[in-house]
Amino acid sequence: MISLITGHSDEVAAWVASHIPHVSRFDRCEAIAVMSGHRIIAGVVYHDYQPAFRTIQISMAAVSPLWARKEIIAKLLQYPFEQLECYKCWTATPIDNTMAIKVNEHIGFKREAVCNSMFGKGRHGVLMRFLEPDYNKLYRGKVYGKVSSVTSPAA
Repeated sequence: MISLITGHSDEVAAWVASHIPHVSRFDRCEAIAVMSGHRIIAGVVYHDYQPAFRTIQISMAAVSPLWARKEIIAKLLQYPFEQLECYKCWTATPIDNTMAIKVNEHIGFKREAVCNSMFGKGRHGVLMRFLEPDYNKLYRGKVYGKVSSVTSPAA
């Protein structure tokens, strides 16, 4: 059974950072773990939140493709779009990480720009966006399947 866990942002963010080569840590963030039993199979970190502009950056890592199902993605996107009321979520991915770009496109992100040397000299980055109208069309109010509710285990 797949479940989503909140309330452990520091631990989940550290797990995600350890799985992304160009990230050492996340500051001031929220994170959700996607669990299969007692094992993290993916983590999503929401960071660089700009409430005045209604934007937030999302960073993701996974060790299994099981997390990228519509019902899970819909729940993960509820946080920025429904709770924070963001208009735009965005990602920054090295241009040579074709798998991450493909996963982002599967979710519904669209390529917005290529940034020269974003990840160091000669290592370009792809900025991708996911806007509120896209979320409303693809995910808001839709029921795709069953995933246990986002929970926060007792401390």
